[in-house]
Amino acid sequence: MQTQYLDDGALEAPSVALQAVRLERGRVGEITLGMLRDVGPALRDRDLERIEDIARRDDEVDILEAEIFRYLGRIRVGHMTERESAEMQQLMVATDNLENLADVIETDMVALARKLVNIKSVTQGETRTILIELHESTLKSVGLAVQAIRDNDQRAAESVMIMKDTIRDQSERLLERKATRLVAADDPDYLTLVRMQMSFVDQMRRIYTLAKRIAKVVLPPGIAEKD
Repeated sequence: MQTQYLDDGALEAPSVALQAVRLERGRVGEITLGMLRDVGPALRDRDLERIEDIARRDDEVDILEAEIFRYLGRIRVGHMTERESAEMQQLMVATDNLENLADVIETDMVALARKLVNIKSVTQGETRTILIELHESTLKSVGLAVQAIRDNDQRAAESVMIMKDTIRDQSERLLERKATRLVAADDPDYLTLVRMQMSFVDQMRRIYTLAKRIAKVVLPPGIAEKD
């Protein structure tokens, strides 16, 4: 796995080099977005082969993240304006949070999927619908966060922040529903499934929190500090 945009020649002009980082950052974001997109069908179908493929893609993310940090370090050695220094710090924050986001998918969600393969109970009805909606909302937030950092797009960043209520409402709907079922159920297999569904909700919320942190680096301080 090699970088596509981190050109040594651009290091002489920090503004150009930082734009190269944004583009490479966007590339890593697309890989991460693909991982999150594929988690939904993998969980639904309990597809172990697809699950392992998602885990392998995190290795690509780790390689590119390391190259981005190395390149940022080389940019820092040169002379930068105050604005360029601030932009570099923002990109470092975004890079760190996107790496953490990919790790949640690779470590926590893949582990959840591996356990789910051995569960006989299946998710149905309203619960299935809510889980799909939550996954789609979280996926949308990550896509917007990637767009925001890649294109320095404040409107996309603001859209990530606005999704807070949607993510919260979907999460609470499912958690309330499952809390009731958890008390009433006595089938150990089903109880395990319910706990895993609740864990899925927690992981979606964590991913959304990281998407917000990525989006915030694009926003003016006054707007970013509101949430």
